Amino acid sequence: MKQILIVDDEPLILKGMVIMLKQHSHTFDSIRTASNGVKALQMIEESMPQLLFTDIRMPKMDGLELCKQVHEKYPLIQKVIISGYGDFEYAQAGMSYGVKEYLLKPFTPVKIHDLLTKLVSQSGHAILSISKYEDWIEKIVEAIWTLRIDAVEAHLEELRLYCMSASSSDSEFIQLLQDCLPMLKKRLSLRSFQPKTEEMTDTTDMMAYFLQLQEQIMKMIDELALQRGGQDLMQKAKIYMDANITNSLSLEDVAEYLGITPPYLSLLFKKVFKETFVQYRITKRIELAKRMLEMPHYRTNDIAYEIGYENYPHFSRMFKKVTGLSPLEYRHMMGIK
Repeated sequence: MKQILIVDDEPLILKGMVIMLKQHSHTFDSIRTASNGVKALQMIEESMPQLLFTDIRMPKMDGLELCKQVHEKYPLIQKVIISGYGDFEYAQAGMSYGVKEYLLKPFTPVKIHDLLTKLVSQSGHAILSISKYEDWIEKIVEAIWTLRIDAVEAHLEELRLYCMSASSSDSEFIQLLQDCLPMLKKRLSLRSFQPKTEEMTDTTDMMAYFLQLQEQIMKMIDELALQRGGQDLMQKAKIYMDANITNSLSLEDVAEYLGITPPYLSLLFKKVFKETFVQYRITKRIELAKRMLEMPHYRTNDIAYEIGYENYPHFSRMFKKVTGLSPLEYRHMMGIK
């Protein structure tokens, strides 16, 4: 057990608990405090503790709601409710949120130390729940299969947090994630998809390892998309863009039309056409502008708005960037005054 977080809106309680915890024979990396549940959740997100002490009655977010949210997002954090005798029956509701220990006020150093000794002993035997681990693997597989990049990222982050709470060191965290890629490949193979993966680089940095894993999984999505006929989907994107090129056309607009996520559209568009979505949009607009500039009855200012630019200076800059000439210079070159 490395970190403890104490949550109570009474400064004297916080100060007293910190002193008593520091007197325990076990050495902790950090003992942090928060005055309410909202602040506590922010601190947990920044650095996850292995043990949470929380009072029940607090402003902004009470202890039971805090325990509920911690139980849902960080299930392996051990939770202890600090309560007075009058709150004990109320505190028992915390059992459904994974609370198994209570510290009744007023407490003494002996009570604190006995409870802490018990919890430290239990934490040494904590293991990852195989069923929960497999549930997250299955969620990631489903998200890969449906090409939902946002869902893949969300489930990977959930798995990362879960593995962090189950490990006491960076090396343990890496060990917990090592089976992730083989499990994903095996389950995807059952759906007739055999993704290619690269050898993971050895590292003792848990975040670096996690980012490697994330990159491998994103490549699986890329590979699956192309295998499924990404060419056809991107041709559909081009047809839609060409038909709406004079409108205020965004990446999000086209992604919504295709029923895919904007990051996935951006990724696949560049993969298939060897240019970005924005580059293609600019090219098509400038091609249209050149045709219109060749017709004398169009004013250059009007052309800018006609092809989807909000103002003439922006249009002029983009036109010169692509053609090497300003719109007026291009028109003069064509013999039009």
